[in-house]
Amino acid sequence: MRLPIFDLHNDLLSFLSEQENRSFLDPLSRCSYLQMKQGGVETQVLAIFTNKSPNSIDLAQKQSEKLQWLYEHPSYFSPISQQAQPTAISTIAAFEGASGFADEYEPLTMSLQRLANYQNKIGPLLYIGITWNEENRFGGGSDTSIGLKPDGVHLLEWLDNRKIAVDLSHASDHLSYDVLNKIDQNNWRIPLIASHCNFRKVHFATRNLPDELVLEIIHRKGLIGLNFFAPFVHKEDPNGLIQHVEYALTLNAKEALCFGSDFFCDKDPSNLQAKYPGQSFYHTPYDTAECYPILLEKLSLKLELPILQSIAYENARVFLNTQILGMSTSGT
Repeated sequence: MRLPIFDLHNDLLSFLSEQENRSFLDPLSRCSYLQMKQGGVETQVLAIFTNKSPNSIDLAQKQSEKLQWLYEHPSYFSPISQQAQPTAISTIAAFEGASGFADEYEPLTMSLQRLANYQNKIGPLLYIGITWNEENRFGGGSDTSIGLKPDGVHLLEWLDNRKIAVDLSHASDHLSYDVLNKIDQNNWRIPLIASHCNFRKVHFATRNLPDELVLEIIHRKGLIGLNFFAPFVHKEDPNGLIQHVEYALTLNAKEALCFGSDFFCDKDPSNLQAKYPGQSFYHTPYDTAECYPILLEKLSLKLELPILQSIAYENARVFLNTQILGMSTSGT
């Protein structure tokens, strides 16, 4: 079954910046242009990924330059803010970790100005993850139990009434609840998203969402992107993806659920082999961006077409148009 796909997260930019002369046509990325087109991807969020490291700002800069390079090939990639050529994939960037624009020790005003400069250079950002799996100056990631720090509060304050959502995908539970509480206490208008997360009740992983956070995201009209990374799906069963979809729908997530595949080149990150020893990073046949028609066909045996259309594209499109592009912004 073929439907248009709006995917909330892949790591093509990280793949391209890891080595010189890599091509966006290289299937090693698992999310090459051709693989995405084969899978029916029409809109793709491209993550600028950094963990907390001394060179995180340089890495983010390099990835942003790769994004601008992609836009030099308009028959392949187009900014979402522009009319795309018929063959092009519409794209929008996001920050997977705020360390990409914020050094740990510089004044926060410098970090926020750098973030504003990114918006001017590469266009709108769909979301920002406060940190990756570790702790940074803003708060604690999913490998910690640390909550929101004072600089994290200031970052949220800056995001109020702007065109950028907060991504809870890599947040600790403590950080996630702190974010929700601060938004409520201050009546801040900040969209909420979990761009590439599954469901902890289906498969336990700290990167998967507990029910309480799932319900909060649904209540706040946010999005949850189904993650295809095998350690968050099921240790052995590829059709664990189907179980995650079915469980999400029991929580009334039919207007929140979408795809956030998290495809990346598993030859690049050396730490993952140690973190997930003996595990496959993706289950066949859900191991490249070509897989969407196969997954949709499986889902069609259980779900009606309107729900499939919502998950594949409509939920993300509505979120983009109403909670992101439709919001007013304050000055930088």
